[in-house]
Amino acid sequence: MLRETEDELGKAHDELELRVRERTAELLETNKALEFVITKREAEIRRINRMYAVLSVTNHAIVRTNDRDTLFSNICRGTVEHGGFKMVWIGLIDDESGMVKPVCWHGANNGYLDDIRISVRKEPEGMGPTGSAIRNGSYYICNDFIHDPRTLLWHEQGRERGFHSSASIALTVNNKVIGALTIYSDEPNYFCTQMIELLKQMALDISFALDNLGHAVRYRDAERALHAETSERLRLVEALHKKEQQFMHQSRHAAMGEMIGNIAHQWRQPLNTLALIIQSFQFTCEEGRFCKENLDENVTVSMELIEYMSRTIGDFTSFFRPDKEKSSFNVHQEISKTLTLTEVIFNEYRINIEVNHTGESVTFGHPNEYAQALLNILVNAKDAFSSRKTGSPKVKINLFTEEGKSVVTITDNAGGIPEEIIDKIFDPYFTTKGPDKGTGVGLYMSKIIIENNMGGTLSARNIDNGAEFRIEV
Repeated sequence: MLRETEDELGKAHDELELRVRERTAELLETNKALEFVITKREAEIRRINRMYAVLSVTNHAIVRTNDRDTLFSNICRGTVEHGGFKMVWIGLIDDESGMVKPVCWHGANNGYLDDIRISVRKEPEGMGPTGSAIRNGSYYICNDFIHDPRTLLWHEQGRERGFHSSASIALTVNNKVIGALTIYSDEPNYFCTQMIELLKQMALDISFALDNLGHAVRYRDAERALHAETSERLRLVEALHKKEQQFMHQSRHAAMGEMIGNIAHQWRQPLNTLALIIQSFQFTCEEGRFCKENLDENVTVSMELIEYMSRTIGDFTSFFRPDKEKSSFNVHQEISKTLTLTEVIFNEYRINIEVNHTGESVTFGHPNEYAQALLNILVNAKDAFSSRKTGSPKVKINLFTEEGKSVVTITDNAGGIPEEIIDKIFDPYFTTKGPDKGTGVGLYMSKIIIENNMGGTLSARNIDNGAEFRIEV
């Protein structure tokens, strides 16, 4: 009985020891499996942490970079240094050839990209990770680079450089794929789902930065174009101003020529009278009729003539003195002053002048320039009468106010302006008088004076058997 009990106990002990060994073996296997999972998980966490560091570096580069090449360089370098990758490169599509051209890289290139051929088309050179990502406008993960059939063309070069995994992400500008970012790792099965999401975020950030850089480039280009256009406009305005000044000088010279003729006419009679008075002194002395009464009378007449000639010089000098500043002036007075200067020559041509005005019309501007504009129009009318040999030449000047503006109309009966040229009479250098009688700047300068210098309007139209010029200021 005792023997049987001992056998049973021995058998039970052996079974227990077997179960303990089996359980211990199971626990060891479980522990190994847990250690493998923990190690794998820790590796994944390290990879993800490095990828977050890459994202941080990328965003830092985006914030601090103002040009594309520097952005690409900083991203490639930061991805290798902070992500622990073997190599990173960025390639852009060459639209003409359809090939992907490397523009930036960092890491273990060692000639890998020197003669690389990657296409965006469905051909052997375009079936790898980079070509596939670009063609799909998304991403392509290859976790077994040296065995994947898609990377067959690059197996040898990849094995030499230790490339075991790769990831390619498409880059876009304004939603158009322009290239890809490609990353290589020395570990197989490197890119997990979470890593892929981080890479996609990285691509979005880079594409966003490229959009902003594109906007900035277009803004700078537009700014430069605007600056160039503004400079050109300023140059044209300056050239136009110089041209207007040239026209003004020419107009004044032409008017001075007219005025010199007027002075000659106005002085001819007084000079003749003075000559007769001087000669009379000699005759009265020879005849013995010279006396103080005769002397006083001739001296009085001579002084009146000299005063008249002096006043004429003053009128012409005042007329041609430039106005430095704008001022208020009486329009009727300027009309009267201008008519005084043209009185003799108009009398010679037997031109009848009629002036009608209502109220006191006062305006603001350059009075001498205003008178210059009036003179140009009056001289133009005189020339029209002369060339057409008008029977009873007449100029009618009306002055009135309308809607708070001073209005002057100058009407003649010289037959009007031919319809084919009426739209050209204010053009510079346009004249129908011939090169020996006109420069074609008078009416042009009148329009410049009234419209540009005084903010008014000058227009012309044909009315009953004549032309009417209208000045509003």
